[in-house]
Amino acid sequence: APPLPPSAFAHLRRQAAALAALHPRLSACCLLRHPLPCARRAWTDVLDDFCTDEFGVKTRQFHCCRQEGAA
Repeated sequence: APPLPPSAFAHLRRQAAALAALHPRLSACCLLRHPLPCARRAWTDVLDDFCTDEFGVKTRQFHCCRQEGAA
């Protein structure tokens, strides 16, 4: 994928970084006998990290970061 411009688009960089962090974790989960619990954990861990980053900036946070629990 082509790199994003150096200025602006920081929200897209955070989203791309989250997806990049998720990929190897999901790949590792696929090697397990029961991959679904591992994949759920990977998804929630990466999403938690993404939302922590989102709330660390002074822009509007991604809508899913305002959800709680199973939502």
